[in-house]
Amino acid sequence: MKRKIFSLLACSILSVPFLTAQDLSYKYVKDDPFDIKNFSAAIDPIFVDINGHNGYAFGWGARAEHMMGKRLLANFDVRTGFGTNLYRKSNDNTRNYFNMEGGIGFVFVNRVKTKNVPIILSQSTSGNTRTTRYIKGGVPAKCRLIVALRGGFGQYTNSLNYEKLPDSLLMMNDITYKQAKNGQVFKDTVSSIRGDIAQVGGIAITSFYAGLQFRKIRNMIIDVDGWGYRGNVMYSDFYVDVLFAPVVGIKNFENPDGTVYDVKYKDVTRLGWRLGWFMRKPKDQGFSLKLEVGSRPGFKTLKNTNVPLNGRNMYCMMTFGLYIPFKFQPMYTGD
Repeated sequence: MKRKIFSLLACSILSVPFLTAQDLSYKYVKDDPFDIKNFSAAIDPIFVDINGHNGYAFGWGARAEHMMGKRLLANFDVRTGFGTNLYRKSNDNTRNYFNMEGGIGFVFVNRVKTKNVPIILSQSTSGNTRTTRYIKGGVPAKCRLIVALRGGFGQYTNSLNYEKLPDSLLMMNDITYKQAKNGQVFKDTVSSIRGDIAQVGGIAITSFYAGLQFRKIRNMIIDVDGWGYRGNVMYSDFYVDVLFAPVVGIKNFENPDGTVYDVKYKDVTRLGWRLGWFMRKPKDQGFSLKLEVGSRPGFKTLKNTNVPLNGRNMYCMMTFGLYIPFKFQPMYTGD
């Protein structure tokens, strides 16, 4: 009964009629994955980073990526927060969200294969029913695949909630205290607060990364009789990286009167990982989207647990903005 109900619901929501390529007459307007602009610069008016260090941060950023000839790739990405959770605008004892990285890639696969790709003829919605008409079996298109070994350098800072670091050591005036698990608070001895304040500070990570990058490019437009121009156009990247951080620094809490809480946290891991994806069009300016999830270097896996990851290191980031592509030499045209 449940299967029947599910099937009826699925049919009421989505309808996908199709036409075979033999039923249609079309001609190629363009089918060249080398006809691209190999550089793009993007301004991202908004990014959102959900993470275990401070909960969340949002702000703006800029990106650039360049494909130089047949064998080299380059990328640059910078983001800075204007809405960093737990950050104090005075910049006292905390850090604002900031992430900057740049790297290069060596291309060892740069080839084109012809394969059938889907072509959508029309889409419409009526009530709860969405109808999509497409060409069954697709249309042959030249599909370009680029695979690169990549590496680079990154710098990251963010505010940090110390209350969730039960293994840190707090030192004040050469007297060492073990932080209680229920949250021993810092003492503000100078400002108008003059009392217990939240245990909030900052973290800074300097890291190197290395991994693989997979780029797919399709640039096919056809003129379908009775339907007009239709196509399958794609310029997208998927990457997977391993991160190594020689520096994982946790900021101390300092009062102007000289009182210092020297946070000594030794259970750090210098390894991390991430998966990412971004897209744009091969030639036209437009909107670009980038998604990234992973685990930053930082805190070791919690003891006495079977969970292989520490949630304090996990993050999910999305950035969205406008890009402008350019064509710079050297260009690889497949010759």
